[in-house]
Amino acid sequence: MILNILTNLSDLSILSRGTIIGIVAGFMPLTAMSFFWFMRQKKQLDFEKSLKEMGISSSRRVKDTYSFGNYFLPVLFSFIICLLASGFFVFTEAFRDQIKDSLLLSGAAYGGGDNDAVINQSLVVLAFSFFGSFIWSAQNIIRRLIAYDLSPSVYYSAGVRIILACLVALVFSFLLGKNSYFQLDTSIAVIAFLTGMFPQRILSSMINFYKDWLNPDRLNTDDLSLYKIEGMSLSHKERLEEVGIDNAQNLATASLTKLLIETPYGSRQILDWIGQAKLLCYAKQDIDKLRSVGIRSIYDLKKGNKSRVALREISDAVGITTPLLEVITEQIENDKGINSLYRFHVNVDDPNKDVTFEDLKMDVQTEAVG
Repeated sequence: MILNILTNLSDLSILSRGTIIGIVAGFMPLTAMSFFWFMRQKKQLDFEKSLKEMGISSSRRVKDTYSFGNYFLPVLFSFIICLLASGFFVFTEAFRDQIKDSLLLSGAAYGGGDNDAVINQSLVVLAFSFFGSFIWSAQNIIRRLIAYDLSPSVYYSAGVRIILACLVALVFSFLLGKNSYFQLDTSIAVIAFLTGMFPQRILSSMINFYKDWLNPDRLNTDDLSLYKIEGMSLSHKERLEEVGIDNAQNLATASLTKLLIETPYGSRQILDWIGQAKLLCYAKQDIDKLRSVGIRSIYDLKKGNKSRVALREISDAVGITTPLLEVITEQIENDKGINSLYRFHVNVDDPNKDVTFEDLKMDVQTEAVG
């Protein structure tokens, strides 16, 4: 029977059910407090280390972004969603008989008579898709906590993901109900759980199902897509999108110190990405031609003070017009921001500039004494 797992919960005491709800809902505030009290100082030290390696002086502080006030609403949002959803899961049998036919739970069958079977299936879908999305979000939060990268937006993302996963799973269950080759009585819980874990993939499947009416997003083929940056993975792209960076142009104009604070990536990696993004904005379709001769970022064009003869040889070798390459090089040379980035890039790669946490602690102690 499709509700066997849910009805087995009726044997649990109120205390046991309350414990389950407390563990699920309490996970969100507990991880936020763990980061705020124990991990935030380590992130500040990482930030100061990166600034010293590059030779940058900045007034930015980690505590300005990761303050208690910034966490309160996002954590409360995800906490309430987890509290309500987990309570629904463990107390389903208490209110199941009171649920009537509804558009949300019945879909296209709404108003068609006895829809108990459809309603039962929808309840199972909602329950298991919630736990699938919660487990995925919990894994993501723990991974971000360990990496000192637990920003307040993570909790908004977790709450929205849970809502999205439940709705996608519900709609997908209505779609599967039209196909007789699915053994829904035995597999619906598994399908719902996996949908909760990977709602975007299920959305893509549904888009492909209706591909005559809907066109899949082809952003990956755009000239300024983040996927054009070497070393950029899907997880990197999703993380940068959290701070408002959707394409190479956004990355090329992003604040270096802001990225150091609001993302878990080191100064070398961020400088390399920004250097690639700036060159991509100039070269666009010709970026692969430049990479074929070892020019993968603006720093490579600045190295060696390339003469017009050298630029002409490069353009002939890769098939780019010489005036275009000269214009790009001239713009890079006259851009003060790029000159600063190049200096930071050189400093980071200088082994004599390496800064240890002991150095930072000594600096903090010196400032305290002063």
